[in-house]
Amino acid sequence: MQPTRTVEQPICLKSVAQETIILLGKSHVLEILYTLSKRDTPIRFNELKRSINITSTTLSRRLEKLVDVGFLNREIFAEVPLRVEYSQSEKGKGLGKILSDLFSWMNESLNHSEEKSN
Repeated sequence: MQPTRTVEQPICLKSVAQETIILLGKSHVLEILYTLSKRDTPIRFNELKRSINITSTTLSRRLEKLVDVGFLNREIFAEVPLRVEYSQSEKGKGLGKILSDLFSWMNESLNHSEEKSN
């Protein structure tokens, strides 16, 4: 009788990474990350809200979680009124490169599919 071999699960299926996978699947998360990846400067809450057409509550929750997992930096300026800016962290920039490749692949795939149907 041969010993059974256990197959190592990929990291994305392990509980540590599953939270990140679930977060990336939530509404507007990819839009937020994509918008920030295309900017060289930080963005304020209302500017981001207008650019992706999202409710304040949803944006607030998504930004909080993205900061918690380390994809975004949140900087608070002690001014009146209070100013808060968001930017990509180094970890977020790494993910931004991957998402850029993913979006490029999607564009190419969808354009290729449309050409075939015409």
